[in-house]
Amino acid sequence: MALGRAIGHAALDGAVISCRGDLGAGKTTLAKGIAQGLGIAESIISPTYTIISEYYGRLRFVHIDAYRLSGEDEFFQTGGEELLGAPGTLCLIEWGERISTILPPESQQITITVEESGDRLITIEGTWMEQIDWKRFAVRREVIQ
Repeated sequence: MALGRAIGHAALDGAVISCRGDLGAGKTTLAKGIAQGLGIAESIISPTYTIISEYYGRLRFVHIDAYRLSGEDEFFQTGGEELLGAPGTLCLIEWGERISTILPPESQQITITVEESGDRLITIEGTWMEQIDWKRFAVRREVIQ
């Protein structure tokens, strides 16, 4: 949640973030944090069945779930491409790899990997997100014997 809040606070107008990770990795939890960082008090739920949900805060938060899409053609049919990079928005796409070839080149990338221990390894790629001070989120693991 805190990581998402930091992203929401720093988010640029028109930003697009593609989020990858297995089922249960924490993509929707991250989305909830981003929404909080944008000043959205409304409860965020996974848009798996609606595909696109919109919320309003500092920026309009467009939360897209591409999991059930059959591909890019179906995304075009929903009108989703018109939302990508739209002024005044932050688009977060869960399962963004399903529509990766139509995402804007300046899209940011977050990959959440669940390790065998259950810990999350979060990889962040993209110009403005890489400039956030992430050191405060580093968790040092100590082995207890």
